[in-house]
Amino acid sequence: MAVNNLPEDLEPHVPLLMGLVFARLRDRLAQDAPALRPSQLRVMEWLPAEGLTITELAERTGMTTQGCGQFVRQLAGLGMVEVCPEPQDRRAKRVTVTDRGRDGLARAQRVLAACEREWAESVGDERYRVFREVLDQVARG
Repeated sequence: MAVNNLPEDLEPHVPLLMGLVFARLRDRLAQDAPALRPSQLRVMEWLPAEGLTITELAERTGMTTQGCGQFVRQLAGLGMVEVCPEPQDRRAKRVTVTDRGRDGLARAQRVLAACEREWAESVGDERYRVFREVLDQVARG
């Protein structure tokens, strides 16, 4: 469960604030779109319609191939992705999103959009737009 109130004498650093926001988001996703955990959602969002090999997916997500493979196995077990041998290299595995996975992604994206609308309403559209621009710039380095 997410922390709702910070003590007034605490001057939180940015990672703490980001963690608190993420905890609230994680709680909301668990409640309204429980099929995917945020970490699984992060992997699924990188998959294009034609799919990717596990190695390509790992490169896109900034994960190790082994770590990405573990997520792919979890997602395959949930029926969210399908893993098939690559026709030109039978050792490589292509990962594609299933209908169930597309549904889970759509539900999660609706929750994320609702959260963003609520955040914009709470701070004002212009402040939220600037926040998004700054966050994007910081994230891209």
